Amino acid sequence: MLAGAGPAERAARAGAAGRLLTGRRLRVTPWRGGYLLATATGASRPVASLDELWAAVERDGAPPGEQHWARAPAPAGWDRQAATVWVAAAARIGTITAAALPGGVVEFSDGGAAHVDPSSGTAEVGVLGPEPEAALTDLLHFAARA
Repeated sequence: MLAGAGPAERAARAGAAGRLLTGRRLRVTPWRGGYLLATATGASRPVASLDELWAAVERDGAPPGEQHWARAPAPAGWDRQAATVWVAAAARIGTITAAALPGGVVEFSDGGAAHVDPSSGTAEVGVLGPEPEAALTDLLHFAARA
C-alpha cells in the first residue's frame, strides 16, 4: 500500500502504526511522502510505504492455511486510515491475504505487494484468511474511533 495522497492521511496512518508497535520501542512519523521509522536509540530509517515499514520491523508470519472470508457492515465513524495500517500489517505477517474495505478489495501477493480492485457501493468490511473471524474482530476494534 502506498504511503497516501496527503499529509493528513500519512499522519493518521503513522499514528495507527505507532499504536500497533506499542511495546516494541519504535516510533513512526510521516516524512517526505512516506514514513520515518525510529528506534529507541535514535536510529531512523525512511520507508516509502506501509509494506516497507512492516518489512523494516521484520514482522514475518506463518504460511496461511485454508482461506475463507468474514464480513461485517462498516461501522459508522470508523477510522479508515487506521484500518489501512492494520490491513497492511496483517497481510505482512500472514494473518490475512485480502481485505475488502468500502471502495475496493485489496489483494496481496508474495512479498506483501498490494493490488486494489476498485468497487463501488459496498458498505462492508471483510478479510480473507485462515482465521478471518478473529482477524475481522481485531480490525474493527483497532479501527474504532476512541
